[in-house]
Amino acid sequence: MAGERTTRRISGGKEGKRGFPRLPLSFLLIFPSILVLSLVILYPLISSSLLSLFNYELTKPHDIDFVFFNNYSKMFKDDTFWLAFRNTLIFTGVSVVVSLVVGLIVAIALDQLPERLAGLRGIVLVPWIIPGVIVGFLFMLIFDVEVGIANVILKQLGIIKKFLPWLMDEQLAMIAVIVANIWNQIPFYILMFTAGLKAIPVDVKEAAIVEGASRWQEFVHVTLPYLRGIMVITSLLMVIRNFNNFPIIYTMTGGGPVFSTTTLVIYIYRLAFEQFNIGYASAVGIVWCLVLLALSMVYVKMLYKQVH
Repeated sequence: MAGERTTRRISGGKEGKRGFPRLPLSFLLIFPSILVLSLVILYPLISSSLLSLFNYELTKPHDIDFVFFNNYSKMFKDDTFWLAFRNTLIFTGVSVVVSLVVGLIVAIALDQLPERLAGLRGIVLVPWIIPGVIVGFLFMLIFDVEVGIANVILKQLGIIKKFLPWLMDEQLAMIAVIVANIWNQIPFYILMFTAGLKAIPVDVKEAAIVEGASRWQEFVHVTLPYLRGIMVITSLLMVIRNFNNFPIIYTMTGGGPVFSTTTLVIYIYRLAFEQFNIGYASAVGIVWCLVLLALSMVYVKMLYKQVH
């Protein structure tokens, strides 16, 4: 009873002793987080939205003109923007799909391991904790045209006849950065799917086996339905991450050669910090955020349908 009365004194009632409204305890607890998020997310978003309406260059700090939506109309006529947008979709789509499939296969394989080999599950997670810049330098050496191990292995297997300039070829550079990105993010899928597999009730699996279900039927009708929600959530998180992926691409290729690996985040960086065109860079950034928001809404709707 005493604890109940204390709770009422903290969060109950609409007004305090002096007529001031009482704030719920839950709001007081999350207020510091709301304040921090407002400073690091809301302020930059509002600032970028305003800057996108101006012709603002860092080299001309006193020559700022209000151009309304001219930056946005310019964007839709910008061939480099559309190339960067296409590269972003290719980079994100291939990375997410391949990582999801490989991560699921590896997670199922690890789930079958005996307890004495359980330490392998920790080893496969190592790539996830390596910073993107280090991953970029690592794969820059792996795909080096002269000493890269990728060329050596492929030539030994007879797949190629001569060493390929992976990072200097417009067609091969995107493949190289995607491979590096997949290697870096597969462990995240493995971790999530492993947790999901452990959550599947044992009696459900046993019932499927008793009814004569094959391994494939058990996977399709038991395992996949339980992992569907995890697939949606992990895919959404990885789509956002890959849209924002800067260090791996910039370290390996810098967005080249000839814009072949330039994604939206690389293009925004170049506009803002190489060309110093802050107004146009902000406009591209806002469109980039809107695309991510639209994709997130689609994923959330899919997840809602799965739950209900």
